[in-house]
Amino acid sequence: MHNRREFLRAGAATAATGALLGAAKPARWDKLVAAANAEGSLVIYGPPSNEEYAALVTRFQRAFPQIKVTGVFAYGSQLISRILAERNAGRYLTDIYINGSTGALSTLKPAGALAPLEPLIVLPEILKPSSWFQNERWWTDAQKPYTNWVFEGVMIPPAYFNTTLAKASDFKSYWDLTDLKWRGKIISNDIRINGPGGVPARFIYKQTVLGPRWFYSFFNALAVPLTTDQRQLVDWLGQGRYAIGAFLDTDVAQLAIVQGLPIAPVAIERLKEGGAVAPGGGTLSALTHAPHPNAAKLYVNWLLSREGQLAWQEETKTSSLRTDVPKAGLFLVPTPKHGVTYANGGAESYSVLTSKVFAGLIKDRSA
Repeated sequence: MHNRREFLRAGAATAATGALLGAAKPARWDKLVAAANAEGSLVIYGPPSNEEYAALVTRFQRAFPQIKVTGVFAYGSQLISRILAERNAGRYLTDIYINGSTGALSTLKPAGALAPLEPLIVLPEILKPSSWFQNERWWTDAQKPYTNWVFEGVMIPPAYFNTTLAKASDFKSYWDLTDLKWRGKIISNDIRINGPGGVPARFIYKQTVLGPRWFYSFFNALAVPLTTDQRQLVDWLGQGRYAIGAFLDTDVAQLAIVQGLPIAPVAIERLKEGGAVAPGGGTLSALTHAPHPNAAKLYVNWLLSREGQLAWQEETKTSSLRTDVPKAGLFLVPTPKHGVTYANGGAESYSVLTSKVFAGLIKDRSA
């Protein structure tokens, strides 16, 4: 597991939990807890950081100490390969999958590995639209059965800029990034390879006022060099070698800001075309043929409840999409703002757009 503590705000306040966890439970809740306790085990395949483990495992076991949680905690592609290999061998070992939506929807769902999630939800608070950002149930599936729910919401800027070479008011539209005055002054992550920048790139691609034409204008007309070395990208941007860095890794860029480098994000709220909320590693699915079905059902309800989402925010310092969880002390990555409408960047219509879509639009210019 890797550790993100270096990215967190020093001295960030942690919300008190005592007054927040008293939501009434339906009559069948006690029966579900008893059945889950009788199983006594739960297997989660989830993301790799220590903070995410603390939120997803440690805090759940604190609430339900009779259930022992085990699992594998790694990057999504590794987890998916492992799940498919196990199932191909006739072994159904996993109850819960937590990671990004792309692999869940494009690989696990077509393989029949994801169970309908909605029938597992017993807490009324979870299905109330008002409990969630934009009064929306954040399903990622294009249609029923719904198998994947986004609970984390982060904003991934399409670009960052050097504050000594550009200013926030330069960017009011995605087209402003294609202005010929920036030729020779922009560098980008190579979005033809799966990795950072996928959500904003997919959003741009799907907008009729942007679409493929934007990629030609940005990457080709401006002759933008490409690299996948995230620290080099941010170092060059901070040093002023380039005025703009596009599709960067937000963790690396935000750490540079904390360290005092003169860079800032192109704020999605300033762009007239809007933007998408990225799910990060914060989407939830339950697997078919779960070995511990009651514990899995209990976990789904706990994680999406106010209590579970408070645990997520307190440990990871990334924003929950629940509206009734205080947003104090969050990680520096930009978070969704109320009053602004965003697309669901984890939605199936976005997730099917893999990096291969961009390969034919971008000429090869290695940095």
